[in-house]
Amino acid sequence: MKRFTVIFIILIILVLNTFTSTCVFAENIFTEGVYKATDFNVSPNESYIVQNVSANESVFLTLYDENQLIIQSLRLEPKSAKYNLIPLKPEYRIVIVGNGQIFIDKGTQ
Repeated sequence: MKRFTVIFIILIILVLNTFTSTCVFAENIFTEGVYKATDFNVSPNESYIVQNVSANESVFLTLYDENQLIIQSLRLEPKSAKYNLIPLKPEYRIVIVGNGQIFIDKGTQ
């Protein structure tokens, strides 16, 4: 009985560890909608990359400044390469149009 309990606890820990690892990655995936740059936990003047991780759907991403002026626009094909975004400020808005999924993360310096 003790052996069964120990094996059961170890399996639960492994399953929960795998589940939490997957959830952390999913925080950087965004779908169609309007977002504030603060939704991405941006650091001012930090560079970020964007990528369409969908297998079949294209996505159109537009970045607006605080005056609602377009400052960057990208059309991302399915399974696109990584593209650099301009340095983001907290007051910027990001609009994602399409059925795909966008991955946004800090870029490399």
